[in-house]
Amino acid sequence: MTQHLLEVQGLETEFARGGGSVKAVAGVDFHIQKGEVLGLVGESGCGKSVTSLSIMRLLKDTPGKISAGSVRFEGTDLVKLPEKEMRRIRGNDLAMIFQEPMTSLNPVLRIGLQLAEPIMMHLGYGRKKAREHAIHMLRLVGIPRAEELVDDYPHQLSGGMRQRVMIAMAMSCHPKLLIADEPTTALDVTIQAQILDLMKSLKEEQDMGMLLITHDLGVVAELCDRVVVMYAGRVVEEASVHELFANPRHPYTRGLIHSVPKLRQKVRRLESIKGNVPDLSQMPHGCKFAPRCEFVMEQCLAEEPRLLPVEGLEERKSRCWLTQQENAEGGESA
Repeated sequence: MTQHLLEVQGLETEFARGGGSVKAVAGVDFHIQKGEVLGLVGESGCGKSVTSLSIMRLLKDTPGKISAGSVRFEGTDLVKLPEKEMRRIRGNDLAMIFQEPMTSLNPVLRIGLQLAEPIMMHLGYGRKKAREHAIHMLRLVGIPRAEELVDDYPHQLSGGMRQRVMIAMAMSCHPKLLIADEPTTALDVTIQAQILDLMKSLKEEQDMGMLLITHDLGVVAELCDRVVVMYAGRVVEEASVHELFANPRHPYTRGLIHSVPKLRQKVRRLESIKGNVPDLSQMPHGCKFAPRCEFVMEQCLAEEPRLLPVEGLEERKSRCWLTQQENAEGGESA
């Protein structure tokens, strides 16, 4: 069996709150193969970004901590690594594009210096060679006059340009896995398309794996091979992109897909999922989606379902009593 590039198993992340703790990520499992793009989707507050920060071990300056599970990168459990060893991997083999470039880039340092720092640290280049490599990476991500803009400050660049700088920084050491957290948020549609095309081409050129975190299903359809849907800190569905859009099996996934506006339909009120994501400190008993689900049954209120294969397919999973009931009926009829 081929070893996964990244394998997350039973990941739990807790945050201190009011003298106790709440689980923002509760038993998350997924994997990514070399050269594969996995989409991680769900509403705001479902645990997507916390999952990515847990993988990168970037919870040190927050009230959060990984309380259980493993994150294996090329077979090595990152959760157990000493911080010094984790710093060697982070930014080198494992890189991340953060959600808002203006808060991720240092406003008082020139772009070139911020790009050169990880290059010198991980690739061992001298200052001059690192600067040349930084300019090369800026050109690679489509920034014009790179040799001039390398000396600019972040505030002198547009939002799209800053996002390109973040991509250049993440790609500068040729990572094996790239985590992109909402890489097109707050960008206009034209720039979004350019950024997605850029990430797609760079991924194919370097044959790297990618974890794409987004709430935009259009981006998922454009870029991803497989999709993991999260709700209230849990994985509720996993499928290939084609299967997910053609036949979503979890009611939450169906709600997400139906809430996307369609171009070729008469103007009407947009569909929405009733209710709100539950408060982490007041989670409902049983299925966490039950209070918002139109198919809720007594069993849903009494016991939380497990994430199980759909129709016996290992790569097609759903955390839903209704799906499990349909599987059982299908097996009986067969």
